[in-house]
Amino acid sequence: MFRDFIIFLVNLFVVEPFQEELNGRLAQVGAPQAVVSEVASCASTALPILVERVSSDPWWGTSTIFRIWIGNTTSAVVLGQTVPTCETAIETARPYLGDAAA
Repeated sequence: MFRDFIIFLVNLFVVEPFQEELNGRLAQVGAPQAVVSEVASCASTALPILVERVSSDPWWGTSTIFRIWIGNTTSAVVLGQTVPTCETAIETARPYLGDAAA
């Protein structure tokens, strides 16, 4: 039950905002489908990695979600620093996002 709560919070505050924001921006600029797919792949692989990290280090999870919530960081930054496939996806998407990149 506690793990389900962690999954819910991580998905709500980190993964979903990342996916929605980047997919929206990439669609606006007409990025290639390969780039959009890489971002989607990042989001799907990120959840279990982040849940494991939050489960093993609740303080990191709490402070990270709080920093995202107050705007001190973004979900893209957190995913880029925590999930290796996301770092690659964000770098691939960066040319299509310009200054709006994470």
